Amino acid sequence: MSYQENLKTKCPATLPRLNGATGAYIGGALLDYQNLYTDCAARHNALVDEINQRESVLNGKH
Repeated sequence: MSYQENLKTKCPATLPRLNGATGAYIGGALLDYQNLYTDCAARHNALVDEINQRESVLNGKH
């Protein structure tokens, strides 16, 4: 069985950089980090769930 392409997508290796030193720049970067984390965590959790489900079926533990 193959995995869904979305589940095989790697998370970004680098994070957005700050464009300045004011609170607005820091706030913008934090929002970018939050969005990256949310997408990556959801994908990772879905992959773990899929692997656990397949292992359960293979091991006869439905």
